[in-house]
Amino acid sequence: MDKRVIDQFWRQRATEGGGRWTEPEMLDYELSMLTPYVGANCHILDLGSGPAALSTRLLGPSCRLTAVDKYQSFLDSIPSDPRINTVCSDVVNFSYTTATYDLILLFGVVTHLDLAEELAVYENAARGLADSGVLAVKNQSSHHGEKQVDGYSESLKCHYVGRYPDIPGQAARLGRFFGKVEIRHYPPAFDKWPDTTHVCFLCSSRK
Repeated sequence: MDKRVIDQFWRQRATEGGGRWTEPEMLDYELSMLTPYVGANCHILDLGSGPAALSTRLLGPSCRLTAVDKYQSFLDSIPSDPRINTVCSDVVNFSYTTATYDLILLFGVVTHLDLAEELAVYENAARGLADSGVLAVKNQSSHHGEKQVDGYSESLKCHYVGRYPDIPGQAARLGRFFGKVEIRHYPPAFDKWPDTTHVCFLCSSRK
């Protein structure tokens, strides 16, 4: 994958204030899926948060959120809130401190990671996850073998580079670090392309 194209894509979106480009109905679906994992005093880590459109909506009165993104412009657009801490960092190099997290989100990020980076993020997240915590990894996945895209996107109106892992392969990689990996398929109505589908992997029980 050409990382220069990926960087230009996200830098431009951050400047324009655009994070997600999915429909509001998908955000509602994701909120309903994740809300059961947000208890009292939950500490959420949102890796590659963008403007944190999803994670900020999960915050309860006693919850905390650490939003991590490579682009400061995204973090600047997150509303000021004493429950929210922002960290400008690439997700691969994010430094886990002594804190552990009850819910870690990795939404729409794997698409722009190479295989070594994907594994590094999973390994680090496993170390930073609380004993009873959940890592939620969501991205588009390929139906038949890993798919890579490199070219002009009519829908996005720009050059786009992305990697869409196959579901069994991604689940197996997560299984190296987590004892339980639940695959949650999104409703077919959200699938715009015949060869990819939206999937969330809910991972727990660190190995």
